Amino acid sequence: MKHLHPILLASAFTVTAAMADGVMALQGSEWGLGADDQNGVVVKFEPEGKVWGMLGCNRFTGTYKQDGLSLSLGPLATTRMACDEAKMKTEQMMSEVLISTQQADITHLKLVLQDAGGKELVTLQRRDFD
Repeated sequence: MKHLHPILLASAFTVTAAMADGVMALQGSEWGLGADDQNGVVVKFEPEGKVWGMLGCNRFTGTYKQDGLSLSLGPLATTRMACDEAKMKTEQMMSEVLISTQQADITHLKLVLQDAGGKELVTLQRRDFD
């Protein structure tokens, strides 16, 4: 049974990119947790500041704003379905990561989310690269 109770997650993080022409824009990119799709984590940055994806079990949607090296994410709304224990643990971890993220290191193939002190919280891999 699906329960569509939104929860709000607020996060702001900085994106650092080493590119010749400036900061890599996240618009149009899609990221996942690991090489396989078994864990159910997807984060997709759309045009006009929209973000959506999967946290492991439940879908989320919300907004983001990227301004130079700064990126704010949220608030986010999620569905509230129950899944198996492994997916729920992944979901809890990803929710905590999104809330705790304050900065990030981004390359063409990796998005490393970090806390305010620069500690790595999670590394996402690019899913839509050519």
